[in-house]
Amino acid sequence: MQDNLFKITDIVPVSGTYLCVPCGHTQYFEQGDKFETCEVCLAGTPDGWTGYETEEAEFWQYIG
Repeated sequence: MQDNLFKITDIVPVSGTYLCVPCGHTQYFEQGDKFETCEVCLAGTPDGWTGYETEEAEFWQYIG
């Protein structure tokens, strides 16, 4: 795993705002929940941006 990047199957380590690295969308996640697909660019799905089309793609970054 890259430093501070999470994929959609990871458990949220701390509640807060996370940045979708590919598109810049921010979303709030609660600690203990699983990260979701980005609703803007669909990262983590076959329809996601190039390099972010699988569940294994790490793209959520904690920003506070």
